[in-house]
Amino acid sequence: SSDRAGTAVPAARLPRRAAAARRAVLLGGALSRRAGIGGGSTVGGHLGLALEPRLLSRLGAGRRIALVSGTNGKTTTTRLLVEALGGSAVVASSLAGANMAAGIVSALASHPAPLAALEVDEGHLPAVAAALAPQVIALLNLSRDQLDRTNEVRMLAGRWREALAGSEALVVANADDPLVVFAAEVAAKRRFVSVGGRWRLDARHCPHCGGTVVFAEDGSWSCACGFRRPEPYATLVDDALVLSDGSTHRLAVALPGRFNQANAAVAAVAAECLGVALDDALAAIGGVEEVAGRFARHRSGDVDLRLLLAKNPAGWAELLELLTAGEGPVVIGINARDADGHDPSWLYDVPFELLAGREVVATGERARDLALRLLHAGVAHRTLHDQAAALAALGAGRADYVGNYTAFQELRRLLAGPSRRAAASAPLVAARPVVAHGATRDSAVRVVVVHPELLGTYGDGGNGQVLADRALWRGLDVELLLAPAGEPLPRGELYLLGGGEDGPQAQAAAALRSGALASAVEAGAAVFAVCAGFQILGHSFPGADGAPVTGVGLLDVVTERGTTRAVGELATEADLGGVAVRLTGFENHAGHTTLGEGVRPLGVVGHGTGNGASGVDGAWQDKVLGSYLHGPALARNPALADALLALATGGVLAPLDDAEEEALRAERFAALGRRGRGAQKSGRAHGR
Repeated sequence: SSDRAGTAVPAARLPRRAAAARRAVLLGGALSRRAGIGGGSTVGGHLGLALEPRLLSRLGAGRRIALVSGTNGKTTTTRLLVEALGGSAVVASSLAGANMAAGIVSALASHPAPLAALEVDEGHLPAVAAALAPQVIALLNLSRDQLDRTNEVRMLAGRWREALAGSEALVVANADDPLVVFAAEVAAKRRFVSVGGRWRLDARHCPHCGGTVVFAEDGSWSCACGFRRPEPYATLVDDALVLSDGSTHRLAVALPGRFNQANAAVAAVAAECLGVALDDALAAIGGVEEVAGRFARHRSGDVDLRLLLAKNPAGWAELLELLTAGEGPVVIGINARDADGHDPSWLYDVPFELLAGREVVATGERARDLALRLLHAGVAHRTLHDQAAALAALGAGRADYVGNYTAFQELRRLLAGPSRRAAASAPLVAARPVVAHGATRDSAVRVVVVHPELLGTYGDGGNGQVLADRALWRGLDVELLLAPAGEPLPRGELYLLGGGEDGPQAQAAAALRSGALASAVEAGAAVFAVCAGFQILGHSFPGADGAPVTGVGLLDVVTERGTTRAVGELATEADLGGVAVRLTGFENHAGHTTLGEGVRPLGVVGHGTGNGASGVDGAWQDKVLGSYLHGPALARNPALADALLALATGGVLAPLDDAEEEALRAERFAALGRRGRGAQKSGRAHGR
């Protein structure tokens, strides 16, 4: 097309106020870069929007624009799309990944090209699309990510759907993600692309009717209500893109992994929608070898280091294919800043067990959270918070580095700066052995994770693994059972419920009102429930519309929706069998829970919100316990885990070496001391 082959042209003449705001954008960005306080991709944009709130739409007027959004792959897909459209010389884009309004304003202000390919944060897509009126919108995927600062996945899908219902854009959407299809099916113009994908835990239940989405071996999916995978315009098959007309187009991608083939497929179809011949788009895409540092190789001393980024369970599910096929050590950097999400409970949704056999170094600000997860995964590891020290601990040869967002960027700055060899000394923590036992399966302690596909959004499924491991490490026979909705609740001694979104929470409550869980409790079973699960155990809780939903009634509590959402670290003091124990976790809820006379709190709040204004968290009634502690709670609080095991077994438990657990606990309590009580933040209530 002429746009692809042409050169940049001046932007259309702007109104006086918008022109002044654009100059402020450029000046603010330049000053930021000169002062060394950032790349300038957002500072100038904020300044320009303050001067002219309509600046985004003003700068987008007259351009042909493609937007790229999704939980994973936005930056890579946008870079590939830019190359397919002719390269950064003729396509406006923020290659720094600044994907909210300020960053997009900076990208458009800096480049007057008539064509733009822009990465957009999934939560900001409706507003950005409304302002820019794009010709093409590419939708990649939706999965859990940064739940302490963004909306839950189904809420995002619903907001995308509302925005696309009135859009004139041609929507290029992933046919294999039911939540993306739900959002895109209302668009007037759409092309679905089948690219596959391993992560399905956020789309097990139909966004239309709440029924079960069934995934077939051939990649298709459907629900009994009639919602099903649409016929794709293009399908990724091995190293080719096969169109619905039967034509085959070779897809050769230099970037590693099938997930990058999927990104390339979407980028190529989006480019075709803007007038580029598909084979030309694929040829241009094939030359990209790295994206904003991702997949690049660096020398660090005697180490040949490959840099990878994974920021949530879905991203890890794809990336582990590369790691399990590799050799040499793996360095994993985990931070928990604003851009990462402050709650690292998601680590328990990642199958790190696949790294067993590789040397792993846990690093970053939340290295101890990761180290404890690796302990439960049976992966030998070292823990070094300082990333330079972590690199120094490696021997010569090839290694992989994987970081979440801010850890990854921090390492890139480290590698770009003067080399420094930090002192590196950390013991190797081996996989903890399981004590041999002679118990029979009939005598096993059965730990049942209840409705994990409904109540597993916040990493609380890790509580089951923690309990099973702590039993095995003592030589107790244990069975860890997953009990999906729609199937009979198995017999057990200990039942676990986790956090979830409004709709799935109501579904779980409806299923549990059948009485199976109550019968198990009457027979002597213990229950531990977190957040949404805790609310389900009470008499009622607020549904998606705020109206009360009937609970199971195993706890004498009632939950109502507050006006603000409690988000942040939660610390309480509990009495566990006459022993005072400090509990640590992360809360993310809008519920205010009131205890009845027959129930005592699990803990007294020292930091955070807990149940609300009462100053307590959770509830404890007979052998039924509830809390707002994520973390997962039983990973951070081994004494609470052992108290539950004691309730289930009725016996005295042998002590364990909890050095890793106590190191994490000490770190979290020390962090609270540094921040003080004012660190807790609240926001507008959404969900539970």
